[in-house]
Amino acid sequence: MADRLAPTSALDAGLRAALLAPTPALTVRIVEGLRVLALRCLAGGVAAIEAALAAHDLAPLAKPGACNGADPWLAWISPAESLLLTSHHAVADGVLRELAPGRVALACALDQSGGCLVFELLGANVDNVLQHLLDVSAIPQRAGQSNRGRLMDISAVVIRLEPDRVLLVVDRMHGIYAAQWLRHALDSLN
Repeated sequence: MADRLAPTSALDAGLRAALLAPTPALTVRIVEGLRVLALRCLAGGVAAIEAALAAHDLAPLAKPGACNGADPWLAWISPAESLLLTSHHAVADGVLRELAPGRVALACALDQSGGCLVFELLGANVDNVLQHLLDVSAIPQRAGQSNRGRLMDISAVVIRLEPDRVLLVVDRMHGIYAAQWLRHALDSLN
């Protein structure tokens, strides 16, 4: 995983300031350089997405509540949408070419990397922090599970990679807000 953002804008500097300092119980950092693609389809379009994934030797689409793969990750969002997260830019570019809007009927891939922010939470206090921010039923309990939920009052995708490792995907415009709530939740545990 990548280190924290280098301050290149006011938003990035604000995010850096809002992030928690790593502790033995929890480290929160922004995963920089991760591509986030929305794979969307109408009824009958799943086959086109599956074909594009297979062409790049990727895991199949995840079932409801699940996340498949290990960089790239495929997280189920809804019957019509999954997220592909990867640090492999060639894979992301290939899937985008295969599923460019209008190229195949009923399915497309959209690059949401610029509009998403991915936090990595790592450590023994992951669940304690998440319980302060999400409805408990929205927190994936086992590795390989994912869920879309409300982080306080913003939409978030929560992906459990390991028992003590979670990815949290939020809209970039809410990044500072999410970082401040993460800090507040950890502070409330101390």
